[in-house]
Amino acid sequence: MSNTIGDRILHESICRLTRVFKTEQGYEVELPQVYHTGHAVMVVVSPSQNGFIVHDNSYAAMLLSSRGVRITPKLAESLAPQVSAYGCEIEDFRVKRACVDADQLGFVMSTVGCASRLVADLLLKSELAPMRDFKSSVISQVLDTVGPARVRTNEEVNGHLGSRYRVSAVVLDIQQAYPIAFIEPIADREAIARRFKQFYDLARTTEFESVQRVAVYDDTQPISSGDALLMGEVGNLVRFRDAAVRFREWSTIQ
Repeated sequence: MSNTIGDRILHESICRLTRVFKTEQGYEVELPQVYHTGHAVMVVVSPSQNGFIVHDNSYAAMLLSSRGVRITPKLAESLAPQVSAYGCEIEDFRVKRACVDADQLGFVMSTVGCASRLVADLLLKSELAPMRDFKSSVISQVLDTVGPARVRTNEEVNGHLGSRYRVSAVVLDIQQAYPIAFIEPIADREAIARRFKQFYDLARTTEFESVQRVAVYDDTQPISSGDALLMGEVGNLVRFRDAAVRFREWSTIQ
């Protein structure tokens, strides 16, 4: 493995961490930023009368709530001056910022992401949770079990409906000629709808009809039976603790 780097490699490396998904609200953007919990920072870009509104969809507040922090108006008031330092405001515990010029969206998304992380970092005052990138944990498990020669990460594929997806890990056959499995991590409940759409689309793509679709969920985060049944309609849902066993099934597939 080469240790040589350059502007192209660095640029591509950071761009691979950015993904965009069309939603009913507008566009959901996964930024190359991470909450201290290990979850990727997500923002939503929605059109408005004067341009765009960029917000975190209350994700930071949900992280606080899931760890037992009471979401109160007083807490929002105490955070307002800190959030405003990034040019943002907090409304109904949604961190947001207006953007008039589309050319400024990159900067605005970054500042909203920073302000959202600031809100989530309240948890650091009461806990010293280790950084855990669940996606990296899943990919490492695939690489260790199947072998790096047969795994492609962040591979772009086209779905039946015309959408493009970056599959977190694609497992190839032994001859490395065609894919036999698509693997996606599910770090929390917010990822369910996105992964369902992706797997639903790919399942109806003729080219990928025989490719297994496996969603690995973080078993430290509870998942409802309804969500499990939903994902079961379009793929296989596997607990992270059982992932290695599942991945070994592909080690001898021709």
